[in-house]
Amino acid sequence: MPNQSKPKEGSIPDLSGLISKEDLHKKGSFATYMNWARTTQYLREHAPNWEFHLECRLDTQEYVWAAPDGTGYLMCFFKNGEKKTPLFPFPIMDNRNNPLPLEKISARDVSDSHRRGLCACAAFVFGLAYELWARIEIEEAALVDAAPIKKEIARSPQRGANAKKLANEMIQGNPLEDLYRDLQDLAPNLRSETLQQFKALRFPKSDIAGNKGLFELIKTEQHINDVKAIMEDIKIDSP
Repeated sequence: MPNQSKPKEGSIPDLSGLISKEDLHKKGSFATYMNWARTTQYLREHAPNWEFHLECRLDTQEYVWAAPDGTGYLMCFFKNGEKKTPLFPFPIMDNRNNPLPLEKISARDVSDSHRRGLCACAAFVFGLAYELWARIEIEEAALVDAAPIKKEIARSPQRGANAKKLANEMIQGNPLEDLYRDLQDLAPNLRSETLQQFKALRFPKSDIAGNKGLFELIKTEQHINDVKAIMEDIKIDSP
């Protein structure tokens, strides 16, 4: 990790080049990201007294702003005493990165976008993890070119008609896809532990191993709720 010179009090620190490979996680086969908790830790260590905020609309006293097309977005900024950075707009998006209409924005959407906006604004203001954001266009181009490959990876080894149906549902988008994304947000060891606990709870006699195989055991709403509960317990217990 490169040494960062200590900025003058009140000045905007340059946090570019700070992150290392150990900070990164993989989402699926393409996206590389650093989770928001690690981002906030870097900010506490290297940008002390700079606090993340959302700009409130004066007319409505709400934090969700209306875009001309009827979708919603947040206005983000950092503040240190009386010093405030320029406003940084960040769209409230679904799990496919499509902006959400105002009437469909939930508390969970605002919460998720707050954390994503924090990471994007930190890159905009401080250069923190800018390396990841600078590669977005390259990754999106690769994603389009590799679309047929992605389809095969998402379906994984097909274990009968139910597994094929499950994989197709994941590609089209449903609660299973949301759960898959939540699992990918976990550290690898916590993801494996979550699926192993689910197996022990619902399929203790199963000889299926590996995260892909274990995920294919999740077929009902109750299964999804079981996994979510296990995830929450693990997050609370983990440092």
